Amino acid sequence: MSRRLTWFLFLTLMLGLALGCGVCELAQQGREVSATVESLAGGEEGPAPTQSPAGDGAATEEVEQEELSLSSVTSGLQSLDSYRGHLVMTFEGTAGEEAEQWAVEMDVEYVRQPFAQRVLIKGDMVEGHFESIQIGDQQYVVFEDQCFSSSAGEGEGAWDMEVFELEDFLGGLDEAKRVRPDEEVNGILCRHYTFDETAVSWASLNRAAGEVWVAVDGGYVVKYTLRAEGENPVSQEEGRIEWEYELRDVNAPITIEPPPDCEAAAIEFPIMPDATDVTTLGGIVMYTSPSSLDDVIAFYQEQMPADGWKDTGDAFISENNAMLSYTKEGRLATVTLTSEDGKISVVVMSE
Repeated sequence: MSRRLTWFLFLTLMLGLALGCGVCELAQQGREVSATVESLAGGEEGPAPTQSPAGDGAATEEVEQEELSLSSVTSGLQSLDSYRGHLVMTFEGTAGEEAEQWAVEMDVEYVRQPFAQRVLIKGDMVEGHFESIQIGDQQYVVFEDQCFSSSAGEGEGAWDMEVFELEDFLGGLDEAKRVRPDEEVNGILCRHYTFDETAVSWASLNRAAGEVWVAVDGGYVVKYTLRAEGENPVSQEEGRIEWEYELRDVNAPITIEPPPDCEAAAIEFPIMPDATDVTTLGGIVMYTSPSSLDDVIAFYQEQMPADGWKDTGDAFISENNAMLSYTKEGRLATVTLTSEDGKISVVVMSE
């Protein structure tokens, strides 16, 4: 696998976490918003005067400075019913001794109940686009015109993202400075803050200038911008970094549907009614069944011909294994069955 593709897939999983992935334990636990706003009064300590000193023609204006600290830029997203997020990342610098320049754009749609999420990524790191969708316990991935799908079932799903910490990608801020007055961003009243490289402890930046807008009601980040020079925290490349993130359509009605190609792949071959851990990868279907080996063999010997597949007569059946083969319109389909730990592993492959 190329360095670019390896890095991109790593980034994809990170981004899914960074924008509130429901497939990970983070969204299920619903971490509390950890933004803390600390007000610091300027001047000497002591009681404030109740009126202007004698001879002062105007009231004294108290200057207040506020600072914002966030454990993560994504704090608070898990409390929302739905949202759309948009993230653009650009980089210009060096990778080893070679010049490197790329841009990645990502869109996220999220619905809390019933759970659904869509992530679409496009840019220089991928030809076409990369799309990940989860609806309930069903997961879909479309990449380079190939479709992958899996049912998570009980326990871990096919694509476990819990090994990544979101702070590794889009960490928090320390002591960002308040800018007044408050502003409305994407229809949401926000407090506005600015920060520099001293506020970013999770990346090695030589210099940085950033802004963040935090919803007054809810404490979640509505907009975030970062322009910096230093080490890219994702790829460890040196150069200029620009990140822009915005949240839109907060708590608005959003419908997320499976990719049409993935749905077609999932129903191409018959599947046992008690199938679990179903995964499709292009022309391959894999799952497990608690039925007996004889019952699964009988199911395919009946259902494949019913779907127009002709038995080749080259079946192999033993005590713990079986292989059946069928043809249809010039295609060959192979059904491989393996008995293991009281379950039958089923792989149906066509070519």
